[in-house]
Amino acid sequence: MRYAHFKMRNLALAGFFILSTTASGYAQSILRMDNAGCIGGLEDLAKLVKVEITPATSPRKVIGKCDAQSVDVVAKQSGVTLTIERITWNRNGLAPLSDGLLPGQLQLEMRGVKVTNAPANDPAWDYLVNYGKSGRAFDATLDFGFQADKGVLELAGASLDFHNGNSARLSARLRGVAPAFPKNPEIGVFPLIIDNLTIVINSRDTRKNPLLELGVTMLKGKIPNGDIDGFRSLATLYIATELSKVMSGNDLASVNRLVSDLPDPKGDLLLHLTAAKGYPILRFGLWATGQKLAQMLEGVTVEAGYSPNLFDAVN
Repeated sequence: MRYAHFKMRNLALAGFFILSTTASGYAQSILRMDNAGCIGGLEDLAKLVKVEITPATSPRKVIGKCDAQSVDVVAKQSGVTLTIERITWNRNGLAPLSDGLLPGQLQLEMRGVKVTNAPANDPAWDYLVNYGKSGRAFDATLDFGFQADKGVLELAGASLDFHNGNSARLSARLRGVAPAFPKNPEIGVFPLIIDNLTIVINSRDTRKNPLLELGVTMLKGKIPNGDIDGFRSLATLYIATELSKVMSGNDLASVNRLVSDLPDPKGDLLLHLTAAKGYPILRFGLWATGQKLAQMLEGVTVEAGYSPNLFDAVN
């Protein structure tokens, strides 16, 4: 009787061991498959944007998302290098990029980004490099959904957050988007139609808005002799003669306040465009032909806001 009991116990233990080993092996196999998808996704992204992306350890699946940590990014052609503490993205979100196609959904987050090297004498790159040299990092996100059968892209948000109260965010609804847009974005942009577009540049510091100041620095490089006072005078005249035809009330007053604050903008900025019938992006090119602003923006509602702490007010 004791022998039979001992034998049954051994058989049970052996069965449990075999079952556990098999289940563990199966789970590890599935895990390797999931991780392989994450590894491939990061490789597809690197190939698309023509950079080298090297994480400290292989990307892995964590709670339904792919995760890569301590990532080095090198763009040899442009001379840009980045370090990123952590990159996460939704499972299979990057996979379609291997065929040059837009994914149906992408939620990409980059945390702790520092630009360690970039082209010299470029205000935007200089700002980011100096920001990193001061020991600070920023975050970047990209979140969109794409309906390939309708050619509709819902950009929930593309954002930069500098953790000093300064951030920028773009959201939009676009039509006429081709599934193969990533292959040739320079060409793919031409058929795009804007249904709505929102830009928010936020600063918690009521004395200045560093990102808007950066925009002013970039603007100085585009106008003759960097004459910002002359630009402000011309912009004020343009607002009175042209912009007043498509904007009014608080929206127009906000633009006037922004221009009057140049070259030291202090407030948050909100710009929102809505086109009930859609606005072909090619019509922006009419500005270069000398077409009047009121004609160029026909069918578009333009809203603007500029004041301290505006971002808190609209959210």
